[in-house]
Amino acid sequence: MADGDTDALLDETRLARWLDERGLAPGEPLRARRLTGGASNVMFAVERGGNRWVLRRPARVAIERANEGMRREHRLLSALEGTDVPHAEPVALCEDHDVLGCNFYLMAHVDGVVALPPPKGLDDPAGRRELTLALTDALARLHRVDVEAAGVGDLGRPEGFHERQVSRWRGQLESYGGRRELPGIDAVTAWLERHRPSRFEPTIMHGDYHMMNVLVAPRAPARVLAIVDWETATIGDPLLDLAGFTEVWPSAVDEGWPGRDEIVERYVATRGVGDLGDLTYYEVLYNFRLGVLLEGIYQRSLVDPDRPVQEMLGERALFNVARAAELVGA
Repeated sequence: MADGDTDALLDETRLARWLDERGLAPGEPLRARRLTGGASNVMFAVERGGNRWVLRRPARVAIERANEGMRREHRLLSALEGTDVPHAEPVALCEDHDVLGCNFYLMAHVDGVVALPPPKGLDDPAGRRELTLALTDALARLHRVDVEAAGVGDLGRPEGFHERQVSRWRGQLESYGGRRELPGIDAVTAWLERHRPSRFEPTIMHGDYHMMNVLVAPRAPARVLAIVDWETATIGDPLLDLAGFTEVWPSAVDEGWPGRDEIVERYVATRGVGDLGDLTYYEVLYNFRLGVLLEGIYQRSLVDPDRPVQEMLGERALFNVARAAELVGA
């Protein structure tokens, strides 16, 4: 049976038939409930025959190319099988829109928690440091994956990656219809165009790596169980992930957590790379991209009947663009 919020986006009868066809506890009673979290896509907990899965699908008012995004996320999770990158096990992908009206996929439930507040036994300075280093190691391991060996070398277009960033995200911003201004964005984009890196080593890039997109063990010792929310993942510049991680850190945690320099030092050691140099360009690009992305979620929430207006995300979009402007001295 479904709860009230589930009915509009998940037809249990059709889902049960699809599960039957794939031999996933055929004929057993099915229970689904909508999960909180996730701004661009929607997730449901699905229980059947002793199995616990998570179903991920686009929101009713979906982001551009949302169905392709479901396919990409499932493919990425499948590619991570057999690696040391913590992730949820992919179960099945559906591209038959007769089932739920969109692409969706099923993955194994991960019995973890987000890293903030710290899990039991990790809420002192030593535990917080242990947790921080575990999250840093998970990111470094993701960036060590050989994309060709994993079969995802074609998942992105690393050639011209940085050359495309400003035009790609400005175009996305314009697609929202120009409902409001984001002060400082012109200065930010002009600065980014002048400071592009000349080269980088392409890897799998998560695109939104931070403590709320990582599930960890619910008690000490610190263990990352799964990196989640792969909707912005691609083959790109890994330093954008690292800069984003360190940008979120100081604004999201309180006293007693390791600082940016220790995170970068640990990342370098775990990934096995040399000095990374100045990361300012990546910090600016991270805030610019995230500001545009959050603005899109906010704008869609204004017209999505299934969701409340995302005022906090709208404010966060303004904050991220302002932070980017601050970094470039605008």
